[in-house]
Amino acid sequence: MSAPGGGRAPARARRAWEVYRAWRNLPATLVAVGWARLHGVRPVVGADLLVECAPMPPRTYGRGGTTVGNAWLHGGLGGPVRRRHEARHADQYALLGTAPFLALYGLNALLTGNDPRRNVFERWAGLAGGGYATGSARTRTARTATSSSA
Repeated sequence: MSAPGGGRAPARARRAWEVYRAWRNLPATLVAVGWARLHGVRPVVGADLLVECAPMPPRTYGRGGTTVGNAWLHGGLGGPVRRRHEARHADQYALLGTAPFLALYGLNALLTGNDPRRNVFERWAGLAGGGYATGSARTRTARTATSSSA
């Protein structure tokens, strides 16, 4: 048995969350995976049950990549740090539900001028992990951001 606060119990809880997240996000994930397959991409399911769909053709996803449900669509900006950022977006889908999350993300984008550094969902997912500069929002526009969105 593991010591309190470490070991098996947190790993089991994390795995339980990953399974729940995948189940909760399944309808949106299936749509995104279908989109990826339509564009000739073979999705790969990771150990965390996040489905990576890459390389997607240009203009088939937003910014540097897009997470829809548990599917992460991108053109080749993978890696473990970015994956954690995108998994947090999958968490957001699971916690809020697809329609509410998309509505709130869109509203937040409107209110922030689509500046990811001011978007509460991008901030919660980790700006640096998403490839966003963490400097002043006034010195850089969303058009120059290099990372993913929801």
